[in-house]
Amino acid sequence: MQHDPTPSPPSGPRRLARAEGVLLARLRGFCVVLEDAHDPHNVSAVLRTCDALGIQDVHLVAENESESILNPKVSVGAHRWLTVYRHRGASQAIDALRKAGYDIFVSHLGAQAASLEAVPATGRAAYVFGNEKSGVTAQWLDAADTTFVIPTSGFSGSLNLSVAVALTVYDRRCRRAAAGLPAGDLDAAERAALRRTWYAGLAHGSEDRQREYAAYLGSGVAPQFLPATNRSSPARPHIPPADRP
Repeated sequence: MQHDPTPSPPSGPRRLARAEGVLLARLRGFCVVLEDAHDPHNVSAVLRTCDALGIQDVHLVAENESESILNPKVSVGAHRWLTVYRHRGASQAIDALRKAGYDIFVSHLGAQAASLEAVPATGRAAYVFGNEKSGVTAQWLDAADTTFVIPTSGFSGSLNLSVAVALTVYDRRCRRAAAGLPAGDLDAAERAALRRTWYAGLAHGSEDRQREYAAYLGSGVAPQFLPATNRSSPARPHIPPADRP
């Protein structure tokens, strides 16, 4: 048996071990975009959902509305662990997403929209959701690679914004896992950058904790996985020795 010369990460404080488990399941292969979402409850619920389901990047776009505000009682601090981008206008956001290599999939109740289950789930894609009343602006429809809809079978023909995002993200997660893709897709450099931010946040302003946690920044600590993510192998991805945190 060949010996692996790469040392395993050391054990460390439990909150850091939890952070490492989250890092290994974090995704940037797809992101969520909200345009002109004006309800703080909805925006905050979306951020909480994205954090819970491992989506790292959320883009908030102000086209016709003022910038989205958050309700901390709903987000329960989820924004602290996410990378939140704010764009003044759809054109700015579209340019940024294209430069990042994303296909653009737009939620739209149109006759030509594909069912979500028919939209490819394994590529790099941004999922765009519009204003709670008027939907997305025309720029997104012009830029869309695909428009999609979540089929319903009740008298209500549409879903609440935060619910629609949650169903979309969960569906994409499940389909990625079914395709054999790993739960997380961050490279070592991306994990290191988030580690610095998260460890600082987990110190909660304590200088003693900051000094203690700084000692683990080079390699991280041995990850701890939540029981909910322990049950399926995609949630505990194999990390090649050369790319271990």
